[in-house]
Amino acid sequence: MKKFVDLLKKYPLLNCFIAIFFSMVAIKSIPTETYVQMCILRMLLCGTLFFLLSFISGDKTINSCGNSTGYVIKVAAAIWLLALPLGLLGLVAKLAEAETIRPDWPYQIFTIFLLFVFVGLFEELAFRAIINDALLYRFRDKKNVFLWIAIVSSLVFGAAHIFGYVLMTPLDWVQALGKTLSAGVFGLCTLILYWHTRNVWACGLVHGIYDFIVGFSTALTDSSMSASYVVPEEHAVLAIIVYAVSVLVMLIPLGIIWKKVGKKIDFDEIRRTW
Repeated sequence: MKKFVDLLKKYPLLNCFIAIFFSMVAIKSIPTETYVQMCILRMLLCGTLFFLLSFISGDKTINSCGNSTGYVIKVAAAIWLLALPLGLLGLVAKLAEAETIRPDWPYQIFTIFLLFVFVGLFEELAFRAIINDALLYRFRDKKNVFLWIAIVSSLVFGAAHIFGYVLMTPLDWVQALGKTLSAGVFGLCTLILYWHTRNVWACGLVHGIYDFIVGFSTALTDSSMSASYVVPEEHAVLAIIVYAVSVLVMLIPLGIIWKKVGKKIDFDEIRRTW
């Protein structure tokens, strides 16, 4: 076991690959039929990822959790404001299609909120903290390391959403690309916040609350919470349009966050002290 731990410490990219691969396999293979089960799985994965992250950056990132949380939340208001119309549209759609509202909807709303918080933290740990720290520790002296971190972390995060889908037609591939790009632009927003604060908990909270605002209406009915990111051909064009609009819309908070936060980042200091 000691040799394996030493191997993970010596090769951060191997650690990164194991963390992401293990997480995706766990999510796809472990049955979760209720919101509570989904939440418990994400909680366990968060603990696992914190453990693996410690082999890359020690306790530096963990000790930064809690610092600047209020600042990150304040900056994230731009993201949440964009999520609000999407959440309201989802609410209207659910109310229109549902014959009855679940009698236990307050409890379901609460469990979904917890689920989204841990989903957000899990995704920030996996696709921001671990990828960023692994690449930075391996290539910190390279001139364009931060550009490559932004590209790799955003694309891997976006592609994780379509992991497991069988892409058969050109429309399937365009949808997959659209979802990858739309999620990737969102990931760039939280990556900038992570670079500036190293507060992965705050980034996870921002991410989770965004997802909750968009998807809270799922708790009102008995419909499945599982999202389909690659839809059948008859709905594919509409899905592609939605993804294209999502990319364009997410560029707004990305520009705001870069202007307010990104320009303050001292990348040379991160190279030296991260």
